[in-house]
Amino acid sequence: MRNLHRHVVLLIVLAILGGGSAVHAQMQNYIDDDTGEVKSFDPNDQVQVKVTNLSGYRADVYWDDGRYGKNIATVEANGGSSKLNTFQSHKFFVTRHGVREALFDPTTDEQHRFDIEKPNQHLVVPEDAAPSKSKCQDRFSICPKEAARGSCRTAPGWMIVHCCRSCDEELGASQLIDAKVRCTRENLNMAGPAWGPGDLNKLFTSWVTDDQFLKYAPMVHSSPGGEYGGADGPWVITFDNFMSDDEADAIWKGGEISGFERSTDQGKTNDAGEMEKVVSRTRTSSNAWCNKKCESLPGVQRVTDSIEF
Repeated sequence: MRNLHRHVVLLIVLAILGGGSAVHAQMQNYIDDDTGEVKSFDPNDQVQVKVTNLSGYRADVYWDDGRYGKNIATVEANGGSSKLNTFQSHKFFVTRHGVREALFDPTTDEQHRFDIEKPNQHLVVPEDAAPSKSKCQDRFSICPKEAARGSCRTAPGWMIVHCCRSCDEELGASQLIDAKVRCTRENLNMAGPAWGPGDLNKLFTSWVTDDQFLKYAPMVHSSPGGEYGGADGPWVITFDNFMSDDEADAIWKGGEISGFERSTDQGKTNDAGEMEKVVSRTRTSSNAWCNKKCESLPGVQRVTDSIEF
């Protein structure tokens, strides 16, 4: 019995030593970008890296998830920096803040991208980083797949701007990337104005006279000449029964799921017709885009149906 116990203890010790060797074998050496020292780390562990933006553009940092990218941080221009928690082999790219216009090396016309290799890695956006002079680019890893499944035809406006290279052969996207060409009445299939004289008045009138809208309890505060109630003035209507308290709570919950962010104003317009988002100095509100999980909430779906009614 004693010999059996000894053998069991020996096996346990060997297992511990073997496990320790396995753990040790996983460790990787690296040179610390701050100190120059040789250190080691477990490549399965989370690491922290530093992004420094020397360019003249306020930049958004995206984790490349193989699809559209996830916005991780915003780094101020001319020396701003931010620290990110990530893992080895993760990839990142940077864009001008507020628009997904990637920053490139002006000499090689290659997009600035970063592969994570080690802890405390310094990712530097160079001083000369700028949008490419070649405007027809694929902004996302998923662009070729989206083009292959027909998105150039089903969603041309979005695909021309964001997946230009993948849609060039099918749509001539390299020409249409120019907003002055893409946004003509002919290319937008607009033979005439969307609204004619008197159309807006007809819409407001229908809201307060058609039986189908009575369930929303429209209240007229003013109307032209006071013809439909309220004071004489421009149309002002409130719908006092448009949504329930539960539906309002669902919208708020959906906003929390999507994530509220500080409201922005529109800044400069680039060659593709996109307007840069800039933090507002006057608007102090926050908003959220209701999509995916937010859109699937029953209360949100009911309000969406009412809006589309």
